Amino acid sequence: MEEVSVTPVIWRIVKRAIVAAREYEELTKRKLGITGEIGELLVCKKLKLKLMADSLTAGFDALNEKGDKYQIKTRRAVKWERRYLGRIGSFAEHKFDYAILAILDKDYNLRELYRISEGKLAPVLDRYPRRNPSVKRFIREAKKL
Repeated sequence: MEEVSVTPVIWRIVKRAIVAAREYEELTKRKLGITGEIGELLVCKKLKLKLMADSLTAGFDALNEKGDKYQIKTRRAVKWERRYLGRIGSFAEHKFDYAILAILDKDYNLRELYRISEGKLAPVLDRYPRRNPSVKRFIREAKKL
């Protein structure tokens, strides 16, 4: 499995993508659909994780230096007061060590970060047929970083 470090070059490209996404949203009132990718990069940068090169890696998005596997979910709050509404995307049924929820503001800045172990999250996911708990439920179970 190949890993990617979030280098300054990658970060410059990401910043340009964010500008383009915001301009697109202003012009069309539609989202460009890069929130998940941006969130994964922000989490990897903040927690010093290695991003998996293959975005379809079974069950996890990143690794830490010990080899712990992280599934990363991202929520972008265009209206900050509504940041805890809605559901998180479905979690893969593959094994992972930790799940991270990154909450971004409307400008794609990382504002909040929550982590939970797979063992603690598993009973929560079992309550949802699509394995997609609400943001509030995830936060209630997780630890804020």
